[in-house]
Amino acid sequence: MAGYSRKFSSIEHALKETIKDLGKEIIKESTDKSESHFRKCSDENDTEHHIYHRDAVSLDIASMKKGLGHPMLTAHEALLNDALKSKNDVENITSTLINIGGRLGNLMEVTNDAIDPKGHGGTDITPQEKDKIYKAIKEVEEKIVNLKLSVGLD
Repeated sequence: MAGYSRKFSSIEHALKETIKDLGKEIIKESTDKSESHFRKCSDENDTEHHIYHRDAVSLDIASMKKGLGHPMLTAHEALLNDALKSKNDVENITSTLINIGGRLGNLMEVTNDAIDPKGHGGTDITPQEKDKIYKAIKEVEEKIVNLKLSVGLD
């Protein structure tokens, strides 16, 4: 998707860009709230007005429908990554590698069970087996993300 490949320095900064890109009609349609409400939320010095999570999701959906990416999610991810960059220590890296190995073993076991001719669906992978494989892949992916964060990679 086009749009928000860059990092935002804050949720408020991403919200300012979202307001500019979507305009008041789409904002109102997506959230049932006014543009002025979100302008207050985008003021970094305003300690009383904050964006609700569901509104951020609705704005990201509207942005994605316009081909503009997901600025609120991008800002959220950047803030999380920045907060975790300091995790670059040997203990954490070692622990993460061990966890990846365990998750890879689980993925291999679930996949082998699914393709085993003597298994539940025979040589055909059933929807339940696909779901188990998908979940195992997601677990591996999560651990790889943790490793990237542990060594300071984005």
